[in-house]
Amino acid sequence: MRSYFDGRQKSGHRAAGLMLPHIADIEWVITETEQEALVLEANLIRKHSPRYNVRQKDDKRFPYLMVTLNEAFPRVLVVRRVRDDGNAYFGPFLNSRAMRSLLELLPRLFRIRECDLKLPLKSPIRPCLAWHIKRCDAPCAHKFSQEQYAMQVDLAMRLLEGKREDLLTEWREQMQSASQKMAFEEAARLRDQIAALNALTQKQDADVADAGVNLDVVAVRRSGTIGCVVILEYRSGKLAGRRHFVLDCELEQDEGEILAEFLPGWYLDAGTIPRELVVEVGWEDMELTAATFSAHAGRKVRLHIPQRGEKVRYLRLAQANAEMILVEQKAQQIKYDEINRAVFELQNELQLAHTPLNIECFDISHLQGTDTVASMVSFKNGRSYKSGYRRYKIKSVDGVDDYASMREVVGRRLERLLNEEKALPDLLVIDGGRGQVEAAWAVVKSLGIAELPVIGLAERLEEVYRPGTVDVLSLKRNSPALKLLQKMRDEAHRFALSYQRKLRMKRMQVQWLQNIPGVGPKTQNKILRKWKTKRGFLAASEAEKVEYLGIKVWEKLKGIK
Repeated sequence: MRSYFDGRQKSGHRAAGLMLPHIADIEWVITETEQEALVLEANLIRKHSPRYNVRQKDDKRFPYLMVTLNEAFPRVLVVRRVRDDGNAYFGPFLNSRAMRSLLELLPRLFRIRECDLKLPLKSPIRPCLAWHIKRCDAPCAHKFSQEQYAMQVDLAMRLLEGKREDLLTEWREQMQSASQKMAFEEAARLRDQIAALNALTQKQDADVADAGVNLDVVAVRRSGTIGCVVILEYRSGKLAGRRHFVLDCELEQDEGEILAEFLPGWYLDAGTIPRELVVEVGWEDMELTAATFSAHAGRKVRLHIPQRGEKVRYLRLAQANAEMILVEQKAQQIKYDEINRAVFELQNELQLAHTPLNIECFDISHLQGTDTVASMVSFKNGRSYKSGYRRYKIKSVDGVDDYASMREVVGRRLERLLNEEKALPDLLVIDGGRGQVEAAWAVVKSLGIAELPVIGLAERLEEVYRPGTVDVLSLKRNSPALKLLQKMRDEAHRFALSYQRKLRMKRMQVQWLQNIPGVGPKTQNKILRKWKTKRGFLAASEAEKVEYLGIKVWEKLKGIK
């Protein structure tokens, strides 16, 4: 601990110098053994995620079987976490296929219910199919008492506890006794239970490795502050699965230090530790880690660095997996950094007071003044935010007037945000030139939020327009900021155009029904729901039309050709 307070940034111990200015208090926890201290450290790291420790991003856990003892008629459920809630937990199960086979067998052997009814019921109900096929004794129909059901649950728990041989011995004795008493149906039922349990045991022997040859191979690769740990699970000499964990490594730790922190955090939490862990590098307290694992597992656990043989080949495969995953993570990180750089560059180029993390872009679309619509797309931290997209029908403008249309849609959007007391965007981007920008800016000023920056991007020369100035801003063609603006502008244009086409197609569908006296919107919608198009309407028989629309409406439509 002295190294944390001498003020020197020792080689390989950057945390000492970095943490010193932030230390406010020290708390001591006394433990009886070093193994207990290591378990406590792993638990505290998982709980508090301190800055200067490896932070595990993966939350995968092995499945457990939970017997709901807090219910009058317990069930068996698959869960991922063990809680202190009075229920009984069995596991964790390393092989989920074997667990599912066991879960499927419980209703057949012990008739444990699989429904989610809140039992007991005040009055009996009709039993379901499970009762008829002898997978349940129908406590919902009051055909089985709670005491009888508890005896079956007790037998099921004995099986889950691993007491199969005890059950088999007991069932064989009961079968012999039933046979001697000439109770052949009971003897046959016990015979079938014994056969089913033997079949399950044989199947799991084939699926699950012998405990003596369970093996996990662990490799770690890192690049800068990104680390990747891969665990290859070998069972009976075969690769049974792969797990990988992406880590944030704040310190300049080597691979051994990363494993020293990661392995206790994973295996002590997972609950199941194989008899041997193959690693590529060692660390100072490697023997202490092995002793901790052994104490936790109740048997000897070996940490081994192979030098030759088949295990070296396993380790090379794990290393290749780790390198591949690390390359993928670095590519994602580079892409994310590029997006961030575009946002920060945009702030710098536009000289904005705040980083534009939330940007909204507007566009107007129409066809020669008809079906005028507007779109608003939202980008957060440089990425499109689809939940924030909005589209509008322009209500106050007739004909071609992009400026008035822009004033309407920007006004509607900002007024709603202000009325609902929601956060305003950091930047408004307008698809258009100076006229559209000035129209939007006039609305912004009228609402008293002149601090909200507004810009426009003209498509022809890709120039940036700002309100209140005749100067234009020309960004470099390869600028990330310009590429971000273009992406937003193109997305707003696509979104507006798709909406405008949808409205136009809808209008064209009803155009042949318009201007017919006595045929209003309700009748038009009724016709379109039935026949979809003019061709479908004309192809229908007169009798069908009269029956559906009535004679009075049909008389008004007879002239359509």
